[in-house]
Amino acid sequence: MKNNFQKGFTPLEVSPDIKSGLPLRRRRNGLLTGFTALEIAIAVGIVSLLGALSMVSFMNARRVQDLVTAGNDILSVLRLAHEKAVSGQGEDPWGVRLESDAYRIFQGHSHAGAATTTTYALPSSIEIANISLAGGGQEVVFRPIDGMTGQQGTFTVRVRASAAQRFEVTIDPSGRAYQTGTAPALTGARSVDTRHRTFTFNWGIDDAADIIFTFNGTDPRTVAMAPAVPRAAYDSQELTFVVEGATQIIRVHALSLTAGATTLSIDRDCRKNNQKVKIAIRDSDAIVKDIATYAADCRTVTTGNFGGVMTEP
Repeated sequence: MKNNFQKGFTPLEVSPDIKSGLPLRRRRNGLLTGFTALEIAIAVGIVSLLGALSMVSFMNARRVQDLVTAGNDILSVLRLAHEKAVSGQGEDPWGVRLESDAYRIFQGHSHAGAATTTTYALPSSIEIANISLAGGGQEVVFRPIDGMTGQQGTFTVRVRASAAQRFEVTIDPSGRAYQTGTAPALTGARSVDTRHRTFTFNWGIDDAADIIFTFNGTDPRTVAMAPAVPRAAYDSQELTFVVEGATQIIRVHALSLTAGATTLSIDRDCRKNNQKVKIAIRDSDAIVKDIATYAADCRTVTTGNFGGVMTEP
């Protein structure tokens, strides 16, 4: 007996007395072929579910990509503003204003009335939030030449629909901007080997009155020297100053001290200092004798007129 089977399906033998109970299947020569409506519905459901999962995965990957791109773009603009300020372009400060849906680079002391501005819009799925800058504003302004800022702090770039997906940004007082937790290593003169300087000069500080620390050229801080004169030793210990909201820590101590000569050591760790400072000593005749000037970025230390010979231990 020859049976004609439909190609592609496995035939199922069905007893003649139950054939009439299977109306959803097509019968041919006593054999049942095809799919039931339930099987088709299940298959369609599985395909739809897989498609939905794939779409969710794709959308999530797209949001993450937009987030990382936006975060890095904001960092690039912050660094651009810092570079323009350091280069003295326009002899004005440069800054960046942060808003929930955009950020703006500008030339001047503030965005309001700035001579030059450029606006960068964020993707609709991304926002800037949790802005926490010194002074409580939304603008980071970098000073000319040294690039320092008094608006150090943090803010968040995040996905609007998922606050857990975020890109945290930090700006430190020196003007560096970076993704939080990834601070760039200090380079060049900013290393532990260059935080100490020794000055040898042919006059004594045994009867000097005080040390004057002048920050940024206009902010003098005077510290009385002890013990009483004539002294045979001197150590200021660590001195702490708050300058433009940033803590500075400096130590001045004599390695040798006589009436006619001094070897003075100044410890200024660049990890604890980011403001320009000139250090001078007022002698018993009230003459202010400048020892050295430290640049804000620690790349330059200049010996003053009375600082003698500078060496690095």
